[in-house]
Amino acid sequence: MEITPESMHKSATDMDAVKDQIQALIDKFNGKVEEYADAFGGDEIGSLLGIAHEACTGALNDCFTTNIEELVQYGQNIREMADSHQATDDEIAKGLEQLLGELGR
Repeated sequence: MEITPESMHKSATDMDAVKDQIQALIDKFNGKVEEYADAFGGDEIGSLLGIAHEACTGALNDCFTTNIEELVQYGQNIREMADSHQATDDEIAKGLEQLLGELGR
């Protein structure tokens, strides 16, 4: 297994793409659920069912939103790790070049 800053950046980009795909599915799901919002009727039982429906879909959307936000953060964290690894690699290379220069090589 080889991990490079480039492969880490690709992983972060892939994670962004997955996040976008999931968001599209959530949006499609919400569109379908919205079609049933008025299906409960205006009587007492229908009103209670409508309230329960809203509560459930609200909780579900909160869960989805939290997970999407976490995916965004994971992607950002991977990018930061990649940048940190690249900066460290660059510093090490510079230090070794300087050492070789001082040794006359």
